[in-house]
Amino acid sequence: MANIACKFCSKDFGSEESMNQHIQAKHGGLGETKKSGGKRAKNYFVVIALIAAIALFSYTFYARSQKTGDYDEFAKCLTGKAIVVYGNDFCQYTAKQLNWFGKSEKLLNYVKCIDNKELCDSKGVKITPTWEINGKIYEGVQSFEKLSELSGCVI
Repeated sequence: MANIACKFCSKDFGSEESMNQHIQAKHGGLGETKKSGGKRAKNYFVVIALIAAIALFSYTFYARSQKTGDYDEFAKCLTGKAIVVYGNDFCQYTAKQLNWFGKSEKLLNYVKCIDNKELCDSKGVKITPTWEINGKIYEGVQSFEKLSELSGCVI
């Protein structure tokens, strides 16, 4: 009969089965925990990797959202000269005009005619987009070159 010692308390047993029963009863199955330790480590690694991936994605998304637009200076100049673009979000031409500005769109002095009907009517806005530059009205989508020429703002 071979003597098999418990790893935790060094008690001797006559068989592997006896020792396993002892470990289960006295040590709360620590022997099994040792066997599945690699599994737990793998699970921890997966969770940590997932958290790291989420953190990296969040940081990347945040950093991109903080990036300035390509036409910020041009849009600021237009707004600084009290130039207004009248339009409607549902108008494909207004959307096209505003999309050219990309992230810089938020810097424009943009009036939604659907929300400001009286103002748009008083300015004589019939189609959108309509630009008001130096008191004059220019209907339709305007190129950056035309806006630069009319406003004196550099693209």
